[in-house]
Amino acid sequence: MPYRPGFLQRARLDLLAAVLLLGSSACADDGDSGDGQGGSSGSDGTSSASGDSSASAGTTAGTTASTSASTSGGSSSDGGGTTEAADSGSSDGGSTGGSTGGGVCEDMIPAVVTDIDETLTLSDAEFLLQLADGNYDPVERDGASEMINGYYDRGYRVLYLTSRAETLVTAITNETAREATERWLMEHEFPLDPDKTMVILSPNLVLGDSAQAYKADALMSLQAEGWEFDYAYGNATSDIGAYAEAGIALDHTFIIGPHAGEGGTMAVAGDGWVDHASMWLPGVPMVCEAA
Repeated sequence: MPYRPGFLQRARLDLLAAVLLLGSSACADDGDSGDGQGGSSGSDGTSSASGDSSASAGTTAGTTASTSASTSGGSSSDGGGTTEAADSGSSDGGSTGGSTGGGVCEDMIPAVVTDIDETLTLSDAEFLLQLADGNYDPVERDGASEMINGYYDRGYRVLYLTSRAETLVTAITNETAREATERWLMEHEFPLDPDKTMVILSPNLVLGDSAQAYKADALMSLQAEGWEFDYAYGNATSDIGAYAEAGIALDHTFIIGPHAGEGGTMAVAGDGWVDHASMWLPGVPMVCEAA
């Protein structure tokens, strides 16, 4: 049975969140002074204003992504009134924008992008608990690893794109946010392959619009290198906005949680990905990558 924090644990989370928010204000002030970074929050899906420069964040994120490739790799239980019927669309999806639907031999690199917090994990609070105690194992949404492996097994590149900040360190285990993230992905059997997967963290704490700008810039930087994002997964409005800015087809953008279906995205109901994956993945074409 997944660990659920009681009163004392929730108090620790509130204190940790307050510390992160105070730290973010300092980061935002530094960004205004000329470094172009900024924002706050160690997890995805939060909202706030930030003084960061999206262009600078995108450039730094691209650099972080390259480094990552060489080394490998509040929650809502309902879908906001959505239904599983939204998952039963055809596999070709009528792609729009910068997405082709995959399954073709071309110079582009077919890929899937996914957020981590409250998308692959059960809630944003899971990462806060891990920051408070590096030994804590964030609860995975049912079927998340199987779903991402389904794309990987079909030949798609996998991008894990999170607003977790590279600067964060876990208590007790003293792991960097990247080390804790990659360890969690490995222990939960998500695909981690230096040639086929990439993990991108924000260079600094970001929130709301700044999180969206950072994610959009990271996606577009990879698109300029030939990545073609045919499918996207998330839970937050920053995910929805970033995926739209990058031109990912709305009918291939799957959102779980309270914001499911917003902005014309595909709503996924419930707490997990099992039903969605069982209905959707059989229709996803295999990738024939260019030599």
